[in-house]
Amino acid sequence: MPPASPWRRMMCIAYECILLFGVLFFFGYGFSALVQFKGAPGPLRWAFQGFVFLVLAAYFTWSWSEGRRTLPMKTMMVTVVTEEGSPLRRGQAFLRFVAAFAMLVIAAAAGSFVHGALWLLMLVPFLWALADRDHRTLYDLATGTRLVHISR
Repeated sequence: MPPASPWRRMMCIAYECILLFGVLFFFGYGFSALVQFKGAPGPLRWAFQGFVFLVLAAYFTWSWSEGRRTLPMKTMMVTVVTEEGSPLRRGQAFLRFVAAFAMLVIAAAAGSFVHGALWLLMLVPFLWALADRDHRTLYDLATGTRLVHISR
């Protein structure tokens, strides 16, 4: 299977962000209503951030495992597979999510705590796909996965 082009990958990310806004709004509202979280600093904020992580982890782990795809992936005709071309198992999908999430969080923390320009480090995993022959991101390389274009 040919690798997904950077254009398809970016279109998937943009479309996914639109859908995830709704998913996180729905679950975030439920969390806030249930525990009366108003956004103030403290233990509830940490709990909310952990809750958001779990919602995203469940969404992507389920969507990427056993040959399933998210709606944007179906629209752009891409899927995530192992380096051998087989569908991801649940553990592999979770590991891929954690690797991608960790790379973004580390870059965001560097931008927030060290220097504002370091926010640009969030682009590095994706820019790597432009240089890689198979258009793999850094988290794809770290987890032994790849995003491929599939035909109808």
